[in-house]
Amino acid sequence: MFMEENKDIWIWIIVIVALLFLFSSFGMGGYGMMGFGVGYGFIFMLLFWGLIIWLIFTLINASQSNKTEPDSLTILKRRYASGEITKKEFESIKKEIR
Repeated sequence: MFMEENKDIWIWIIVIVALLFLFSSFGMGGYGMMGFGVGYGFIFMLLFWGLIIWLIFTLINASQSNKTEPDSLTILKRRYASGEITKKEFESIKKEIR
């Protein structure tokens, strides 16, 4: 289910990894010191740190969104305050919740 929701993200990750293989020399072994990958290291470093920062922000926002959900007693109090339920219904539901 996670992969279905974030399909675009996985596609971008695959594209970035493919570009890394295509344009970087991976040190001394690839195209050598003056190979095709020279000059692209800075761009890939920015992409790497951008991905790390994006991941941290995403995890922080996901954890905060779970904390903002109101509990059942708060919802009950709102319903009573707005006049959706009577005092008798409020008290009986409150007893069931606790």
